[in-house]
Amino acid sequence: MGTVPFDVAIIGAGPVGATVAALCADAGLTIGVFEARTAISGDARTLALSHASRQLLEEALAWPADRATPIASIHISQKGGPGRTLIEASEHGLPALGYTVPFAALEVALAARLRQAGIDVAYGESCVDLELTREAAVVRFASGREVRAALLVLADGGANSSKIPGIAYTSKDYRQQAVTAVVRTDRGTDRRAYERFTPDGPAALLPVDDRFALVWTASPAQSARLLALDEAAFLAELQAHFGDRAGRFIAAEKRAAFPLRLRAVNTPVALRTAIVGNAAQALHPIAGQGLNLGLRDAAELAEAITATPRESLGSEAMLAAYREARSRDARRGVAFTDFLVSAFADARRLPTWGRGLALTALDLFPPARRLLAERMIRGAPAP
Repeated sequence: MGTVPFDVAIIGAGPVGATVAALCADAGLTIGVFEARTAISGDARTLALSHASRQLLEEALAWPADRATPIASIHISQKGGPGRTLIEASEHGLPALGYTVPFAALEVALAARLRQAGIDVAYGESCVDLELTREAAVVRFASGREVRAALLVLADGGANSSKIPGIAYTSKDYRQQAVTAVVRTDRGTDRRAYERFTPDGPAALLPVDDRFALVWTASPAQSARLLALDEAAFLAELQAHFGDRAGRFIAAEKRAAFPLRLRAVNTPVALRTAIVGNAAQALHPIAGQGLNLGLRDAAELAEAITATPRESLGSEAMLAAYREARSRDARRGVAFTDFLVSAFADARRLPTWGRGLALTALDLFPPARRLLAERMIRGAPAP
């Protein structure tokens, strides 16, 4: 089996890797997408996407409009203390602050776009070796396939970054888990999302059709106990924890849990290689920044790819420019989510009255509220 040449080889067919390919689909380049899974995942999670991410995916011709639920407002409060703020799309002249989309629906939309563009996704291709030289990146797969590319994109959640000398990660274990569920209230959603800060960590409700997707931060022991409760007992605990601002909780299903950690790569580029999405930074789900940050990686990288002459793809100059363009947003995205987790959970860093004052100030001063909303929707501006 001979070596197959590509201009761009993308490892990982998840939302970020597929978006890079979709945004570059009309650039006249040979693009290969390789995925270790044997098919699209069909992941049952609900994604929170900003209005800017919707615009990006529309540009990629992969926005699953029929499966998106708009978020018209976000209600932010804290348990055990005063203060709250309400951010509304109408105040910012937007149709929605963001959207919830089933992970599987976004996968299907991106896969359809790549098929339409003639970009094949090679499933069941697990990378076993990377050889990076100044001339090209060579990728070898367990199947025996070998490809050579001017530019390698790792969008694989970090599965292959350890194969590259000099790539390392800083990490932080929050020693928490996110308990997720689909819940209903007696009021419906009114297209409103809720972020509730508690001493145990944040709890969020995201509107999905006529239900909410719940993300409840808890200790591992508390998480195991919550998963073991029957539905009535779980609903009672949720009501006591969240309060009645969203109504009375009347149903809960599809409970699950996953650990919460922060991980960030020391540099998003290497020889002939760009590292994007969760392979570059994996964040706490607070404020819904993770995938939105990854999609901004995809957009910036696609812009660099399409603006670079074919003979210069993967060059040091191209990758250095990409790294510089993304550094501010990525760094601030990591710091922003980590600060929110610690400041609203640790009274030593920000006491209850201080949190209440901050929330009240946001509610009373529209410019501060607009700045926060802009930060959540579009990320940190480029320097």
